[in-house]
Amino acid sequence: MKIAIISDFHFGFGAGSERANDAYDAFKEAIEKALECDIILFAGDLFDERNPDMENFSKAAELMIKPMLIQNDIRLVQGMGKDVSNLSETAVMGTPIVAIHGTHERRTKGLVNPVEALEKAGFLIYLHCNGVIFEKSGERIAIQGMSGVPDQYAESVLSNWNPRPETGCFNVFILHQSITEFLYAPHTLDLNKLPKGFDLYINGHIHEAKESEYAGRPFLLTGSLIPTQIKEESEKPKGFWIVETSDNDHMKSEILISSKTTRKNNMTIHWIELENQRKVYNLSFDGTEAKEIEEKMKKITHENPLKKPIVRIELKGTSEKLEDEIRMKFGSSLLISFKKEKAPHELPSRTIHEHKLSVEEMGRKILSENLSKAGLDPKTFESVFELLSEGKADDAINTLLKTSEKEAKPANSKQTKLFHPEKAKD
Repeated sequence: MKIAIISDFHFGFGAGSERANDAYDAFKEAIEKALECDIILFAGDLFDERNPDMENFSKAAELMIKPMLIQNDIRLVQGMGKDVSNLSETAVMGTPIVAIHGTHERRTKGLVNPVEALEKAGFLIYLHCNGVIFEKSGERIAIQGMSGVPDQYAESVLSNWNPRPETGCFNVFILHQSITEFLYAPHTLDLNKLPKGFDLYINGHIHEAKESEYAGRPFLLTGSLIPTQIKEESEKPKGFWIVETSDNDHMKSEILISSKTTRKNNMTIHWIELENQRKVYNLSFDGTEAKEIEEKMKKITHENPLKKPIVRIELKGTSEKLEDEIRMKFGSSLLISFKKEKAPHELPSRTIHEHKLSVEEMGRKILSENLSKAGLDPKTFESVFELLSEGKADDAINTLLKTSEKEAKPANSKQTKLFHPEKAKD
């Protein structure tokens, strides 16, 4: 069978800007090139926000209709820790889509996230610590997935779930986490903590696509369909993976002419590069004459006649007026941003998107510390924080009150008390 693996398309990214349609354009091209596959996997971060507005949700749904209309003999055999009896008939029509949620869609327990909503609407099959088995022409594929969880809890969630390969199947394990070996960040998940024995491992979240290995089996970092933060790796072409589970089932499509192909463990792995993408350039000029900078910018403009490229510029030792001149001459044909030279003790500059994330991280840290001081389980903070971030203050207070009755530690033989605004009035 052929499996398409697409991830991190971030529907809704760039809303209100010239990049508002980038995610939809990239996804549309990827889906078109994946239509001859038997199964399509989404490895998380389908949306850029936990609560996408109706416009973004409806656009996403519209683009997911096409796989349903493809003639396909694949059938859903059973669920693995998942009740598939209530799935909509449309979710298993044509080429089925199986998805997990990522960090951007994650919501507190009990609240429906956007990927779950797409399952309820009949567009896909949603997994979180469970799985499904498909069959076609006598071949079975078992897909088990763990949706994105806070990094500090990933190991315990994985351990409690304890997934195992299914006998007689080609086994796929898919997750959306920060993996220590590929991403420097606090509380990352060690690669060696993943269950062994699966035929194929897939991880979303990390935006640079990479083909690696775990326990002697292929480990694919999906990469993103669009650049969301402009870094050096953002210059690399975007795309997605197609995996053939048998050497006897080679693809004959023209889309593979420019693909990167490898063969491992009786499977064929194709990297499918997107063609209609917005190019990214990171430029640095140090004391360069304005004429030389202008020639470089003109060259980039002529190389990209269809979509305005994204150009990130660092200017060193040049006139401050040069920025305005560059914007004036090339702002209509290039999406330009400037990387500022950091002075000593100066905080690094951030994009609005990065700043938003840093504020959220700080809020999580402060709340977690305060709940720990109150003698509550630190895990409580995740639910409380997400309720507060969604404006559900009363629900957050009720969660704290219920948790405090069960988990608060004694202090000087007295139970720790939480302030409740309603009781304070009495």
